[in-house]
Amino acid sequence: MKSRQWLILFLVLFLLTIIAVQSFRSSGPVEVGKSAPDFTLKDMVGRDVSLDEYRGRIVILDFWATWCGPCRLTMPMLDEIEKEYSGEMSVLAINMQEPKGVVRDYILEEGLNSRVLLDEDAAIGRQYGVAGIPMQYLVDREGIVRLILSGFHPRMGSQIRDEISKLL
Repeated sequence: MKSRQWLILFLVLFLLTIIAVQSFRSSGPVEVGKSAPDFTLKDMVGRDVSLDEYRGRIVILDFWATWCGPCRLTMPMLDEIEKEYSGEMSVLAINMQEPKGVVRDYILEEGLNSRVLLDEDAAIGRQYGVAGIPMQYLVDREGIVRLILSGFHPRMGSQIRDEISKLL
């Protein structure tokens, strides 16, 4: 390749990189105090479910996978919290990139009742800025993110309950 062609290729790649970075900056990861972006994902029976359907309820978005050890600790805890606040809040357990059959088997084996959604290509996880799992976003009745948690720790359940109590 001639030097002029390399220069043009470099400039095109440079401009595309700038555009990509600007695009990421304009959307950015989800933050506490900001609106939770709406999304639509399929549930385990193939129905479309959007976050917007839950407006007026407190929602916990739980990004997880069956192979994730800490996820196996948080999911039953979140399931229990959902039962405690059944009239006020819902958990949307968003599985990251696993086959539907694997997810279904896990849910049945563990006896989980939360609504499970499939993020097959992790697009919603990327939109929310999920860097690792498990990761939870507590969204208030108006769609504002009030708490973001990552990983698992023993006080997590009481921390979530405290935040929910503030929103009731």
